[in-house]
Order: sequence, then structure tokens, then C-alpha cells
Amino acid sequence: MKKILIFTAGSAGRDIYQLISTINKLNEEWEVIGYVDNDPKKIGKTIDNVPVFSSKNKPKNNKIYGVCGLMNIKLRKKVFDNEIKNHYQLTNLFHPQTIKPKNLKIGNGNIIFNCNINSNVKIKNFSVISQYSNLGDHSIIGNYAHLLAHISIGSHTEIGDNTFIASGVHINRGVKIGTNCMLGIGTIIMSNIKSNSIVMDYPRQVIKKNK
Repeated sequence: MKKILIFTAGSAGRDIYQLISTINKLNEEWEVIGYVDNDPKKIGKTIDNVPVFSSKNKPKNNKIYGVCGLMNIKLRKKVFDNEIKNHYQLTNLFHPQTIKPKNLKIGNGNIIFNCNINSNVKIKNFSVISQYSNLGDHSIIGNYAHLLAHISIGSHTEIGDNTFIASGVHINRGVKIGTNCMLGIGTIIMSNIKSNSIVMDYPRQVIKKNK
């Protein structure tokens, strides 16, 4: 089996551990040899029967794989740039129930939970796509994007680098989302969004009481 380190022993890391466990149920592909986390309360402990290492004392071997799914995009980019790239192997992790076409174009370092990926989709590098999301045909997901659960992305849509999309967002066909954007929970996007934008469609208004 291939050896892999999970960077962060928080909830995001443990989600990755569960994803790997699900993958291994079908095919014993991965051996999780540890979490890497700098929280003093976790270092030296065991979580999920897996040891927690600090950044300084983590195993180092260029045959080991490294993966990181931190929700904070800036921190995830920092971990990949400073601790994983040039030190560990990169891989993509797919939930076994993910529906993906043969013509999917994908980079490396991505984590894909069980979702639906349509034809001619391009996913670049180091992104996280959560459960029950749908990527329309010919859509493009940029580097270091983070998509939470139940997101619907229309066909021919582009998601820029470092963009965070919260649960339940719907993006209309052909829309372009710039880089460094944040789309709030349940937001409906009908037109292009410029880079460095925060778009929120909440709180909802009560327009009439139902007597």
C-alpha cells in the first residue's frame, strides 16, 4: 500500500481519513501513517489509531504522499507550498461513489468527495469538492478552490483560483467567478462575479406572514 500523511488533525483531516477508509474498503490502496498538526494538545497523541506529528518531527521520505484539505484556503496554500510540494508525492483522492467522465481533466492534490462530475470538466490543482455537488459540463475549477456540499454549478462555468463556495450555492450556466471570491450559503449567482468579491444572499426576508 502507498503511505500517506494527512496535514491537519482537525475536522478536515479526519474527513480525509474517513474518505481514505472508504476507498480502502474497495481496494486497500492507502496506509495512513500519521496526521501532521502543530496543535500542542494533539502532538504525540493518537487520533483514529493514527499518530499525530508536528511539522518538525513528521516522517520525511519522497515516496510518501501528502494531502491537505484545510477549509482555510490561505492556510492550505501555505501547507502545500511550504510542507508538501517538493517533499512528498501528490495525488488526487476520489470518493468511490463519485461519478466522473473519462474525459475529465484534472491536476493534482485534489480531494473529491461523492459528487457528480459531467463531461469535459477541468479541475486544476489543490481543490476540495464536497459531497452531493454537481459540476456541469465544460466547467472549470481553479487552483485552491473549496466547494462545500450541495452546490450546483452550471455548464460552461468558470470558478477562479482561491475561491470559497459555501453549501447550497447555485451558479447559472456560463457564469465566470473571479479569483479570491467568497460565495455565501444558499446564494444564487446569475451573472459574472469580479475577483476579490464577497457575495451573500442571506439573511432572507419574511415578505408575508402565513396565517
